[in-house]
Amino acid sequence: MELATAALGSLLPKLDTLLTDEYKLQKGVRGEIKFLQAEMESMQVALKKVSKLPAHQIDDDVKIWARNLKELSYDIEDSVDIFMVRIDDAPVGAKPHSFRRFFDRTIGLLTKAKTRHHIANDIKDIKSRINDVAARRERYKFEDIAAQPDTMVIDPRVPALFEEAAKLVGTDGPAEKISNLLTQGTDVQKQKLMVVSIVGVGGLGKTTIAKLVYERLRGQFDCRAFVSVSLKPNMKQILSSILRQVSKDRCTNAGEKEPEELIWSIREFLNDKRYFIVIDDVWNEKEWKLIKCALIDNNLGSKVIVTTRNVDVANLCSVNGAKYELDPLSDADSKRLLCKRIFNEVEGMHSELEEVAKKILKKCGGVPLAIITIASMLASLPNQAKYEWYRVYNSMGSGLEKDKTLESMREILSLSYNDLPYHLKPCLLYLSMFPEDSEIPRDRLVRMWAAEGFIIEQKGRNLYDIGEKYLTELVNRSMIQPVGKVEHGSATACRVHDMILDLIISLSAQENFVIISKGPQLISPKCSIRRLSLQGSNEEDSKEEQVILPAKVNMSHVRSLIAFNDDAFQWIPPLSSFSVLRVLDLKYIHSKSIDPKDLGSLHHLRYLALQGRKTMFRTFASRGELEAEFLEEIGNLQLLKTLDLWATNVNKLPTSIARLRQLETLIIDRGVKLPDGIGNLISLQELGWLDVCKSPNTLAELGNLTELRVLRIFGLGDINESYVKTFLQSLSNLHNIRTLFLEDRGQCIDLDCMSDQWRGPAHLQNFDATLSRLPRWFSTLSELSCLSIMMDVLRQDDLQLLGALPVLRLLKLQVALDCITDERLVIGIDAPFRSLVEFKFKHISRCWLVFGQGVMPRLQRLRLYFEVRKIEGVGFDIGLENLTSLKHVTVEINCYGARIREVEDVETKIRDVIEIHPNHPTLVLSREMTNSMVQDEDKGDREDTTACTLC
Repeated sequence: MELATAALGSLLPKLDTLLTDEYKLQKGVRGEIKFLQAEMESMQVALKKVSKLPAHQIDDDVKIWARNLKELSYDIEDSVDIFMVRIDDAPVGAKPHSFRRFFDRTIGLLTKAKTRHHIANDIKDIKSRINDVAARRERYKFEDIAAQPDTMVIDPRVPALFEEAAKLVGTDGPAEKISNLLTQGTDVQKQKLMVVSIVGVGGLGKTTIAKLVYERLRGQFDCRAFVSVSLKPNMKQILSSILRQVSKDRCTNAGEKEPEELIWSIREFLNDKRYFIVIDDVWNEKEWKLIKCALIDNNLGSKVIVTTRNVDVANLCSVNGAKYELDPLSDADSKRLLCKRIFNEVEGMHSELEEVAKKILKKCGGVPLAIITIASMLASLPNQAKYEWYRVYNSMGSGLEKDKTLESMREILSLSYNDLPYHLKPCLLYLSMFPEDSEIPRDRLVRMWAAEGFIIEQKGRNLYDIGEKYLTELVNRSMIQPVGKVEHGSATACRVHDMILDLIISLSAQENFVIISKGPQLISPKCSIRRLSLQGSNEEDSKEEQVILPAKVNMSHVRSLIAFNDDAFQWIPPLSSFSVLRVLDLKYIHSKSIDPKDLGSLHHLRYLALQGRKTMFRTFASRGELEAEFLEEIGNLQLLKTLDLWATNVNKLPTSIARLRQLETLIIDRGVKLPDGIGNLISLQELGWLDVCKSPNTLAELGNLTELRVLRIFGLGDINESYVKTFLQSLSNLHNIRTLFLEDRGQCIDLDCMSDQWRGPAHLQNFDATLSRLPRWFSTLSELSCLSIMMDVLRQDDLQLLGALPVLRLLKLQVALDCITDERLVIGIDAPFRSLVEFKFKHISRCWLVFGQGVMPRLQRLRLYFEVRKIEGVGFDIGLENLTSLKHVTVEINCYGARIREVEDVETKIRDVIEIHPNHPTLVLSREMTNSMVQDEDKGDREDTTACTLC
């Protein structure tokens, strides 16, 4: 349902645009479009009604109708896009009053007349199809289904409540930790109502763990209850169940009461009792807030456990308690569980099965539900042969396996999918375009979503910020996993658990959302191909697939094409056949693979990313075999929003790129020369890298790019001061800039070369550079949140300036080897770093930091680096006890030239300081340059101690 709703949400605004005077449609055609608009809006209302039903109540006829409506919406949008592009397409390059201009204008008028005639014909055909869809809707009375009473459906997670303890593996540790969380705190804290939430992806064992803890502790309480909320809860039944359980069925009329009455009855009964209640499987904040009204805090030490798949719900629930993030099973426990389920013993797997078992368990990713499901399949095999296990392994993650045990697992996981709002479902299904175990860059994914039209525009908000919020919500709902380096508080990439990937591949196939091909054997879909993922050949693919020759496959409706291997270019049709393509992402491309004119014909393209083949001889990035001439036609792509040429061997961009006035993201490597005219890219929001040595004239043009939000510059320290001033003058015009990276070949930049009246960019949030000194204008950066700088000069005044920045959350401060600095720098109450959460301080000179009382009240993570020889006699008395929120400390010790005993003495002092800290933060000690340590005279040839210690 929601995919059709999303498709309509993308189409309807375009129909509005089509009715404006700009397109000068004939009166009859305008009337037909208004008819289309009214019909589609009516169907959108019907879809929203049906989508509110539980999934099991929506029959196949409704699903077929919704699927047809989605396909129809796509086709209408394609026709509208083609019309708009042809109408808007204007000749470029001719002089205003030249004969060529007159000729082009005449031909253009004739072409536009033809285009308007074509749209009229298209609408007649579309109207006929709409009437068919509307007739089906009328025939089956879809809206009437919503009025039917719900039918009893068995919760697929019920078996977890009755699992025998002897069959469980890896549950003791989590159960013990959660029991400890419920009993922690001072005597006063123990008496208050405590709520502990257990959060994790579906199938991880949250219900099982909660049931174990419930059985262990239930005898310590006056009354108790265990209820499951589920996705589409009947709150009256849930509240009735709580009342019946806590009252031990003494309240016989619970089912007759309304929710408000039930809440008052529960509160009244619990008023003088110590209770223990488990609220299992909470999906939304709304349901929790209602249940919480019944949970009276009577200062008798009552406890509540909540299980959920949603991090936001978990954070809301954790009242006077904690959030416990349930981890997957370890490799050892995963193997034990598999063996126990197949062979009824913890050990005992035949040696020839070890290798394939390891591969199977890797795909299961430590999720007990996945392991148990696969174990059921393996146990049912007629013989436990290696080739049989490999057959099961090869079917995992394909989304196509029809085994009933897999269907049961998908049913549980699909609850999370069904709970997604309609705008997130296409975003999640789009991840099926990527092969398993892919680490998908966050920015790349959001740009693809935007190009596809999945992100709903909101007035006053940046489209990519909205997309970032979508991604965060999918992470919080445990549908995807954040991976990669954490940058500005967010992970730089994400991945999909193999079992979730299996689910979304299955759903994508059902909905004709994505076609995945692993070679020239392409299964012909019943409907038009909308998205195509070429993941390279696989020799183990079934030979029974229907073989469709490339020439016979219709690519005219494909919106996204991603190729992960270069062999795809050996059989796909010419790019010119992808007439409505919006997203094109090609890895390991060669210039000879694609005709430049074909690339220039993709007038609907919004996202273009090209990457060359990896080599082992590049310093900064992998390079491919892509010649600059390949991009000569790039200026024809007037709708292009993203151009990503990272890791190609292009050394200069064509002048035609300056015509891309809708381009929002331009990503190139260092060493690429930009043409004059970059200042014409007035929609540009991200530019990187700008190599100043290759394109010095572009610095002056930056001031025209007033929409710029992210800017990465290379080599600014390698040129004279006049260029730096030119850059700063341009920077003063960039009122929307949020992120600024300045990278150089070891050179420091002096940005303090402007007058005192000069002000830095007011909305700058992230800054990374190597500076000769801290600019005075840094004091004006009131929105700066993340700062990473290496400096030649560091003084007490600099710390005071940085400490006064109101929202600075992350600070990485490095002092250069030959830095001019004071030996003792004090962070005092006059510059307290009130918002700082993470601080990394690295120095190679003889200087040290001291933390005063009341500073850095929110600091949780501290990372320090120093040379043992440089702090000799200083000790480690730096005021760590004044950091009242500290949770994690990492200390890197440079051992160059130090004796082993000196290093050990320093480590002991560090441990002693951490040991007496009131928060008992975790400590990670690591050494570097251990080969350059000096042996103690009294220890002879003693070996190095462990290079890394974790406390």
